[in-house]
Amino acid sequence: MPAPDLRDQQQGPTPAGQSPAGVGPRSGPERRGTRPAGRRGWVPLLVAVLIGAGVGILGTVLHLHFSWIGGTTTEEGAWVLPWGAVLALLLVASAQLWWTLRSSLAWTGGVVAIAAFTTAMVMGNWPGLDTFAVAANDYTLAVVPGPAIAGTVWVWGIPAVAIITMLVAQPLLRHPASRD
Repeated sequence: MPAPDLRDQQQGPTPAGQSPAGVGPRSGPERRGTRPAGRRGWVPLLVAVLIGAGVGILGTVLHLHFSWIGGTTTEEGAWVLPWGAVLALLLVASAQLWWTLRSSLAWTGGVVAIAAFTTAMVMGNWPGLDTFAVAANDYTLAVVPGPAIAGTVWVWGIPAVAIITMLVAQPLLRHPASRD
């Protein structure tokens, strides 16, 4: 007596294509590279927050480097060049643009910038000595204009750079082909 044909009752993996009734989705070519729908949102968010916090820490430490041009005080007519703040803002812009393009999600760049700004604010307002921030007021601009100007450029430059970088990144994003 010949063996019964069990192909219709197969329970294990089946070739790529249409799933038999009652069997879940397959792991064929149509499933490769896809992620569960719930995981797609929180992984880019978590990475964006971590990148933003790291950039915020590095930028806050870097932004206080500056140079005098034309003298050593503002009374001599010298200018302050806050090159550390400019480099810190370039760091924020490059990290934001990189993660936006890498994740192919426009909103992740905004999260990087928000996390960087929040980190800079927390470090600047940390209780104790003002190690990472100098307030920009009449007194500090007269006594220590370099750190006051560098801090102002850093803190208020982050939102400006974030908006510019998001506008630059938008046309560079890869849009998936439309599915008909």
